[in-house]
Amino acid sequence: MTDEIDDFIDRWHEQPVGLALHDYLGMSREEFGLWLDQPDMLPLIIASRKLNKSLNLIANDNLQEMRLAARTDDSGKVKRLQAWLQRRAAL
Repeated sequence: MTDEIDDFIDRWHEQPVGLALHDYLGMSREEFGLWLDQPDMLPLIIASRKLNKSLNLIANDNLQEMRLAARTDDSGKVKRLQAWLQRRAAL
């Protein structure tokens, strides 16, 4: 994906079409800002578009998942917590 974006950016520089780079890439300013700051977050931007969910929601969900993964190596704990949350939702 990174190579493809680099190719688009090269084309934007070579043949300016009067669009801001974020518009040329098809990104909102919010998406573009995230991508500039953290290029490895491109999959979140794509997921946001594919799932038709806000980038903030996707990013928060991803952050929560990363925090869980960083705090425990015990997949059993994660499964138990997930089961507990599911039971709570059923009440």
